[in-house]
Amino acid sequence: MKKKTELRLLLFTCFLIFVHSHALCAQFSNTKYGILFNSQGRQVELAVANAKAFRLGVSSHGEPNAIKTIFIDSESQSPATFKIVSQNSVLGIETTFGKLLFDVDNGHWTLLDAKTKVLVREGSVNADGDKILINMGTDPKGICYGSGNMNNAGLIKAHSNSSLGNGFVGIPYFWSTTGFSAFGVTISDNNPAQWDINENHQTTWSFTGTSADLYLWPAKDLYTALNGYILLTGRPKLPPRWAFGYMQSRWGWENRPYIENTLNQFRTRNIPVDAFIYDFEWYTTFPDYGVKPHGEVNFSDFGFNDKLFSEPASQITRYKKEGVKFIGIRKPRLGSKENLDYARAKGWLKHKDKGADLSSRDLDFANDSARAWYIKQMKPLLDAGVDAWWNDEGESYYSLYYWWNKAQYDLLAQARPNQRHFSINRAFSPGNQRLGYCTWNGDTYSTWDDLSRTVSDVLNWSLSGMYYSSCDIGGFHGTPSTENLVRWHQACVFFPIMRSHSDLMVQPHFPWLWGDEAENAIRKANKLRYRLLPYIYSLGHEAYKTGAPIVRPLVMEFPNDTVVANLSDEMLLGKGLLAAPVLIPGGKRKVYLPEGTWYDFFTNETIKGAQRYQVTKKMDEIPIYIAAGTILPLGPEVPYSDYDTIAPLEIRVYSGRDGSFTMTEDDGATYDYVNFKVRTTSYKWNDATCTLSWKVSGKYKGKKVFNKIRVVVGNKEKTIKLGSSGSICFEPILKIAP
Repeated sequence: MKKKTELRLLLFTCFLIFVHSHALCAQFSNTKYGILFNSQGRQVELAVANAKAFRLGVSSHGEPNAIKTIFIDSESQSPATFKIVSQNSVLGIETTFGKLLFDVDNGHWTLLDAKTKVLVREGSVNADGDKILINMGTDPKGICYGSGNMNNAGLIKAHSNSSLGNGFVGIPYFWSTTGFSAFGVTISDNNPAQWDINENHQTTWSFTGTSADLYLWPAKDLYTALNGYILLTGRPKLPPRWAFGYMQSRWGWENRPYIENTLNQFRTRNIPVDAFIYDFEWYTTFPDYGVKPHGEVNFSDFGFNDKLFSEPASQITRYKKEGVKFIGIRKPRLGSKENLDYARAKGWLKHKDKGADLSSRDLDFANDSARAWYIKQMKPLLDAGVDAWWNDEGESYYSLYYWWNKAQYDLLAQARPNQRHFSINRAFSPGNQRLGYCTWNGDTYSTWDDLSRTVSDVLNWSLSGMYYSSCDIGGFHGTPSTENLVRWHQACVFFPIMRSHSDLMVQPHFPWLWGDEAENAIRKANKLRYRLLPYIYSLGHEAYKTGAPIVRPLVMEFPNDTVVANLSDEMLLGKGLLAAPVLIPGGKRKVYLPEGTWYDFFTNETIKGAQRYQVTKKMDEIPIYIAAGTILPLGPEVPYSDYDTIAPLEIRVYSGRDGSFTMTEDDGATYDYVNFKVRTTSYKWNDATCTLSWKVSGKYKGKKVFNKIRVVVGNKEKTIKLGSSGSICFEPILKIAP
């Protein structure tokens, strides 16, 4: 009898377990891109965001629909197919790139890659008042990269500060060496998510508000991580080709003769330049820092200062014929009493925090009507020939630069359809890269420390979604030493955007004002920059297609080398060109070369890698090293980027390994490249046979393309027409053991 009773209890228990498990499995509903269920009083959605990323949505009030945000490129999302996983208390979705699972009983979630490797173990979700906390689990092994330059000068990050300031940016994103990336979105773009690693090596995301979206994607390395980042937040649009040249900025352009004499100095002294950048004085007779909240009657917000531009359209046209474009500064605020009265009456001025702030003169660019009015005021400036904008002091709220650029982007689309938008901005937020956007690192000082920090800023931004970064060469505040100015200039040869600037009351950073030695060194650096343009511009196309940044920290290419894990005073331009600019006085520095064979760019001397070297460089010398297997295209010396020349393209091949490089050419001005109207030349080097081969393809048929190449291998060179394909062989080269 006892055995029968035990058997009945066992059967009843099994029945309860069966019913309970099936009840749990039924406690979800299908959504368009995933599943929705309740866990511990919170609504949770597991969804596919696109072809490579998941979205973990959480809400403590209502259903967690995907939060609308400017950070995500909503027009380009193409969600992956998925199937539902349901076993006992575990629910989830499975795709070709991985799984996202959630245990309804204990609230733990798990992220796995396509090979079922656990990337996040025992993550959790909690609500704390008006905050949602998402814990990333218990694995302490990961090292994190990304999140901007707000926290420290190194590459490795332990937390984010998702705000922005004068040259500093925090981004709600990271990549972990455990093999995944994470990107957080809150219900307010102006109060972004933040993450932090505590003393127990646990990573927790904090979202202000009642809803949160955490985007997750498996990423084995930084290349895969950034590819996933641009698929989510948008591809980095290319600036016009001229923007890759050198730009000379100045606060204190005095008058028209001053501008034209400066242009003449650049040309007669054979120093390449592509644009002049103008501060306050181009549109108003005095800066607006002393303007009171009600404005000034005689202040000009949208016009030209006659002292500098008495004939704006004809002057700008003339300067363009001489190869110099026009970039004008903009502020987010108004100074004219008439404009301020009108904008305030319309409710278009941005209020700080809650309630009205009558001292504010900043336009609320997120307001559609305010942007439409701004576009109308700005159009005559474009009609006169302005090429691009320099947007300054727009850090009053996190999304200001996006909406400001959206107005400028839409204005250009109206005035000059299909022309590329370009702007230089003092901060950025996620997604700005899809507008054709550059950021400089703010009002730095003319010190060696700030020069060193600038290199680190550029590398951190490359890992955080800002593909076109720049700086004030020589620092903004103070007067640099001659050596400091030259070394700053040399470092910026390798930045995506190369721009010099200075404060009003200091000596302008015009090369000829700093002595013959400095002028000669800067001339040499500028000429090198212009020779590198075919290479850099092609890397811009690679960034658009794949997310690989133009300037890269060494850890991207050498992830297993612990020496470079946090190295931020050297940089890679593409995969194979290593620049180690001199960042301290005296011309000396230590250079670390990773494993492999390297070549000195200037002497062609071979150097063994996996070692540190002490180098000493003269004022006009830059430490540059090229990895074996690199194919490096170099253009001819030109005074500006659009200069007509029939000179051949030089293709340098650095033997010792097989190599490849895809060079991309287009019209340099329109968005036709988005529709594949480009010309690509795929070069391949076979080291065993010492043969360079190539194939030309693409829809672009413009005239400004290279049709002849001069191939240089060691001390040998041969010139040949490209045609549609071809190859060229060299005599066997003495092999050098790495």
